[in-house]
Amino acid sequence: MEQYKFNSEHNKMIVEAIVEGYREYIEHRKDRKVKMKISSAFAWTKGNFIESKIAEECVDYGFKYKKSKAGLTWDYLQFIHGESKILFLIKNAAYFNEKCFSQSKLPANKGNKGSHRTYLHELSKINKDLVFSDFHQEGKIFERYEQLSFFVSENRVKEELENFQSSYTEFHILTYALDEAYQISEVKHYLPNPSDNVAYLVEDLSDFIFGAELTDEDREVIAPEMGEEIMDPAAYDIGILDDEQQIE
Repeated sequence: MEQYKFNSEHNKMIVEAIVEGYREYIEHRKDRKVKMKISSAFAWTKGNFIESKIAEECVDYGFKYKKSKAGLTWDYLQFIHGESKILFLIKNAAYFNEKCFSQSKLPANKGNKGSHRTYLHELSKINKDLVFSDFHQEGKIFERYEQLSFFVSENRVKEELENFQSSYTEFHILTYALDEAYQISEVKHYLPNPSDNVAYLVEDLSDFIFGAELTDEDREVIAPEMGEEIMDPAAYDIGILDDEQQIE
């Protein structure tokens, strides 16, 4: 497990950028609330602010990043760890299940409701040759979950996925979680195993969180209205249909 950890300096940079990006998102929400008659759709932009801040900070540490349109949300950033061939993504923990990190089903009108491939699981195949024997789950029994998915045809993502699997040696996922006060409370580092669909905890980075406290004014602008339910695009993975299957 130790060999998959990032160094402390990089962990600190990533966590601080997550906290700062989230704070910039809140300030933007406050500004839009004052200047616009309706601004609830900006709730969908939280991930953009967080990823953008990490991108700003990471270049000074030798990281690289690039934008993708084929992945977990409408647009998202992929990060390449230093000079290594390690790819990692940032996910909202509210929509991430480490016990079954990617499990989709075909659309109902297809009749076949069995498990199906997703973009996230295809990325995890970068790790197919890694050794997971050092990871332990303490006898937990994992249930199967259904991952919310958009569905695309394989030919739309095939080239990108093949490039990932040939260009990188490891694929990691870092998650951030909010507490009941809407403050960043946890940041965790996972390594997904394509063989059992489990994302194994590499390290809990929550000790690096600093300055995440929010004011009542901050919370007021980001707390959902009573009965309001806004589904973040980060909740969705991309389900991959075989070329002969058409999306109706």
